[in-house]
Amino acid sequence: MEKLSINLLQAELIPKQPLLTLKRVVMLWFCSLLAVCFVWWLSSSQHEQNLQQFKQLSAQQKVLDKKQKSLEKRINKNKVDSRLEEKHEILVLSLKNKKSLHRQLTDNTSVYTAGFSNAMTELAELHHNDISLQKIKLNGSEMMFSGLARSPEAVPSWLAAFEQATFLSGKTFNHFNLGENEDSVTTFAVSTSYENKQGER
Repeated sequence: MEKLSINLLQAELIPKQPLLTLKRVVMLWFCSLLAVCFVWWLSSSQHEQNLQQFKQLSAQQKVLDKKQKSLEKRINKNKVDSRLEEKHEILVLSLKNKKSLHRQLTDNTSVYTAGFSNAMTELAELHHNDISLQKIKLNGSEMMFSGLARSPEAVPSWLAAFEQATFLSGKTFNHFNLGENEDSVTTFAVSTSYENKQGER
């Protein structure tokens, strides 16, 4: 005779397991601890790398600072001697003076040849190291000189020597102009006729 069994235990009657069990909480804590340890290790490793990089950059900076100081010393040693600069300026002024005189001597429209050689001879004798003439005009009774000077004081000193010049006998400078050009070099102009100087501007 077949035995029949009836299961009276329904699924609704089986108690549900809680979501958070002690085992699961312990596992969650353990995983969190592992994650914190990993993050701490990663941060510590990154900090160590940054520290090593900082030390390398600091060492490179020190080397570059030493090179910079060495180059600055070499640059200071290679500066041009002030005496050589002064000689160069004198040579430049002298060359400009000679070119100006050459233009004046070859330009028959602005000067009279009569008595010009005597005036040039006396001007050469009255040469001043700090004066560079750029333009000379002798037109009958009118005279005009203009050029560059190394200092404003050099112009009156140069003009004072004109008392001995014969080509200026009976003539007086009525116009005197002193200034500076765009290169901060002293410029001057003297003439026996103020109206003549204005007409040339």
